[in-house]
Amino acid sequence: WTYSQINDFINRTKDLKISKKNNGETPHGAYIQSLLTSIEKTLNEYRHDILDIEKRILNKEDEAGSGIVPISLIAAKLTRWEILLPALWKFVRLLQDNPKKFHGCRLFNLLIDQVRTGVLDYREEMEKMIEGLYDVLYRQLTSWMVYGQCVDHYDEFFIVPCNKTDEATTTGWSRLYTVDSDKVPNHFSISIIDSVLFVGKAIATINEIDRMPSTATINTQDEDILLNSKSVRAVAQTKKIPIPEEMREKHLELLLALHSSQLKQTSSPWVQYPQILQNVVNQVRRSTSDWLFSQVLIEDHGLHRYLSSFRYVFLLNFGDWASNFSKECLNWRKRPSNQNSRPKEGLPKDVNKTTLIFQRQELNALLIKSSLNTDIEGQLSGYSLWVENEQTKSFTFSDMLLGNLGIILTFNLEWPIDLFINETHLKIYSNMWSFLMSLKYTQVSLNNLWKTLRASTYANQERKVIDHLSNTSLQREDGYQEILVWRLRSLMLFWIDTLWNHLQAHVINIHYDKLIDTTALNDTTTAGKKRSKQTKTKLDFEEIQEAHEKFLANIERGCLLTSEECVKTMHDILRICSDFCELMEKLTKEGEWRVNKRRKTTKTAKDIVYNWTAHEEPSFWLQDVERLQE
Repeated sequence: WTYSQINDFINRTKDLKISKKNNGETPHGAYIQSLLTSIEKTLNEYRHDILDIEKRILNKEDEAGSGIVPISLIAAKLTRWEILLPALWKFVRLLQDNPKKFHGCRLFNLLIDQVRTGVLDYREEMEKMIEGLYDVLYRQLTSWMVYGQCVDHYDEFFIVPCNKTDEATTTGWSRLYTVDSDKVPNHFSISIIDSVLFVGKAIATINEIDRMPSTATINTQDEDILLNSKSVRAVAQTKKIPIPEEMREKHLELLLALHSSQLKQTSSPWVQYPQILQNVVNQVRRSTSDWLFSQVLIEDHGLHRYLSSFRYVFLLNFGDWASNFSKECLNWRKRPSNQNSRPKEGLPKDVNKTTLIFQRQELNALLIKSSLNTDIEGQLSGYSLWVENEQTKSFTFSDMLLGNLGIILTFNLEWPIDLFINETHLKIYSNMWSFLMSLKYTQVSLNNLWKTLRASTYANQERKVIDHLSNTSLQREDGYQEILVWRLRSLMLFWIDTLWNHLQAHVINIHYDKLIDTTALNDTTTAGKKRSKQTKTKLDFEEIQEAHEKFLANIERGCLLTSEECVKTMHDILRICSDFCELMEKLTKEGEWRVNKRRKTTKTAKDIVYNWTAHEEPSFWLQDVERLQE
């Protein structure tokens, strides 16, 4: 009966066309077919054993006399199947009951779990099935990593096409394929999956560039294409890059060698499969990345060009532009229409969305305006601001520049720099910009406060004090107020200036120079590299990626952004400084900040006694200033 149930399951599932129409309600696909083939071979062994017993009985090879064949002899010959067949039937029922859970590459998880058993026969059968699944996987990997083609008719492979909504990105690298984490076998490391995705996407992108139409065939009157015409032309005009046939043959040879790996002679071959695959995938990735680096990231798309741009823009090496943008943000916040810039929750979603679109357009225009007549003018291509969306909420300092309206600077990753810099790196750069720009904004605010207070001082010098008693009171109170405000501003500015200079000179510059030294060839060796006597005639893509990630980690750590407690403390400090500037600006505007410079150089006994005995209530805003100082 058990044999019959297993055999019926194989016959029902073997028809690919019927299974495909069931929308995943029954097991189907290339992986399940490979598994069924293994089970069918096992059933053939069972049938062969039955036929062998029948043949021996008919030939009277095992008679005990008088034509009698002992039942114990038959049972002994079928002992293996008493345990194996029920176990296989239980395994088959798992496949029947969970066709979606154990579909495609997910079957690896089930088999790896089942192979951990002390029943030797059952374990050997599971190992044979794992070997068959790997054979299917190797074929998919060969098609993907050598030819850039994702052959997956039954949605089984962990590399999947991106959603249609993502096709507005600039190049195929960002919108062709991604990893479906639900389909990744549990025993595969993240590095294997990332390497497989990298190699296949690189080959697929090169193939797509070769198929791109010329700019003459682009229909610019089509609105959808018109929106992306710049990126389409950029790719269409990209130099065609033929994939070296020698490299393709080398990769094909490496991957085909996986099929002939002699692991059957070793115990637990399923443990060694991922290790062998890791070794082969790493070799293919290194070969592909080195070739791409030497052919793609050159000339106008050279790596140093992007690193330099990120240093100047994200890390604010251009201080004049950072100051200009901070001033534009200050002016933007002072406008009455922007006092409550965050969209209201009660309004319809379409209204809020429209408001954010206009605000984003306006702020991106200010971004360009602030770069005029600076060293960065004309170098902001690809940079834009995120305004009040899900991404900005994850950045602690995004609310410092415009108050309630969070903004973040980002960069449109295009081919070929997205080979080197991914979304994780870009998020770090955006976070660094948010922090450094908040620091510069606070610095500019404190500098502007000096002008505001001085202007108010000169304006108030013309006021005449008529009553001597009130003049004495004003002298006592205003003198203390003036000293308190100026001292607090000086302490704040000193701390901000010191931190800014330290970060730029002793954190960012030092680690940036080390990064450039690592990524420079002999003919472009910097002074620091000459001192270290390094010689390098060829750039290693993997080493450069590691150096870049180390650079980002070092500047994050140097800016104290790796600790949540430090980030919160830094945000609170900058917020306090900003609140102090806003308070004094408000008091100056309302006329509460009054200073009389015509103080007496000598005091009478009456004045001294009055200063000792008078206990007037302090100004309502003085407590706020003292609280900020504390």
